[in-house]
Amino acid sequence: MNRFEELVCDTFSDSVIIDKYSPSAVIPMGGNNAKCAILVSTSLSNGQASAENILGRVLKKTLVAGGGGVTKPPSHFVVVSPVGTERMEQFPYSMQNMMGGGKLKKAREVEEVVTSIVKRRFTADSSIPPLDYTILKLGDVVEDSKVSSGKDGLIHVKPGDSLDGKVGVEAAAQVLLQAVALRPTARNATLSVVGGLDKNQVMGEDMWEDWFLRLDGPELWRSEPLAQGGVADVEQKFEQLASYVNEWSNRYKDGAKGTGLTTPVTVSPSKFSPDDTSSTSIRRKFGVRLEFKQTNTGSAYRSKEEERRMERDIPGKSSTASKDQLTTMRQKRQGGVEILVEEVVQKEGSHELRVRAKRCNMDDDTVLKEMSETTILKSLEGAVKVWKEK
Repeated sequence: MNRFEELVCDTFSDSVIIDKYSPSAVIPMGGNNAKCAILVSTSLSNGQASAENILGRVLKKTLVAGGGGVTKPPSHFVVVSPVGTERMEQFPYSMQNMMGGGKLKKAREVEEVVTSIVKRRFTADSSIPPLDYTILKLGDVVEDSKVSSGKDGLIHVKPGDSLDGKVGVEAAAQVLLQAVALRPTARNATLSVVGGLDKNQVMGEDMWEDWFLRLDGPELWRSEPLAQGGVADVEQKFEQLASYVNEWSNRYKDGAKGTGLTTPVTVSPSKFSPDDTSSTSIRRKFGVRLEFKQTNTGSAYRSKEEERRMERDIPGKSSTASKDQLTTMRQKRQGGVEILVEEVVQKEGSHELRVRAKRCNMDDDTVLKEMSETTILKSLEGAVKVWKEK
């Protein structure tokens, strides 16, 4: 954390105040008007209870000493945690958790408390500003020189709890700085970091941007560069590839029959916000969304008696209207896969063409349809390979 403090002060010209508290300290009500609160999960020995106590105090508004108004609690909570907290049933993390007295389990409890409170805060009261979280999972922290030249190599960042190995002090501090202050895509996301970084080594903006772009969705698959060169040549191939991907997506418009999917999808064009600044290197993009349809299985299933009871709970409605409202009440985001064709400008000025796939149409409680996702990705990968070989 000492190196992180140095980086914050070096990055911002304005004075930044960083208050540090031990787990046994009395955490100030309202968080001293902090913008961001960072919790180191392994330092909270009581796991869930410790995290709930800290967030309960930090999120409680109170009067500022000296009559300076009411405190504004932090809007961003970052949990620094070890890799493996979501893989405790797998070796070597099962052994680490057992030998460490449940240390990974308690760290996971801290992560779950933070994400749960953030999500409840977002949906419970629209008058209260929403909160964001970031879960940053690190390998065992050592000196960068011990990992950058070893098997863990140079710094590597990936979505989810998905990496193994050690991480250097400099690498961990640099990624924490990016997640806390510089990368909006780190909000409401989980990422893992391993590898090392020399203290005098400067990572290019394009590298940071691309690593954190993968958190959006998150990204599920990415092609190798499909074309490289000048503007005119790559733009022509962009149009061809966009048309090809659009035609490929048409196979899913008639439901799941014949596609290998276990869940039918709806196909629609992607809509891009003009305010999207997640990647300045993407010059043009085209996309299609394959959104999974709701089926009468799992959490969406309702018995006849449950449907009649729900209809009775909708006052003042005709039978037809109540059924329409019941159908609307049932609708939840079921997940999906968004396919993106992108023309990217490299830092040396050349243009590159690629295809990416990421999750879309997600809610906090959406059940992942991994079999259908895998089917779509395999089909897409095969189609892209055919296009490239033409």
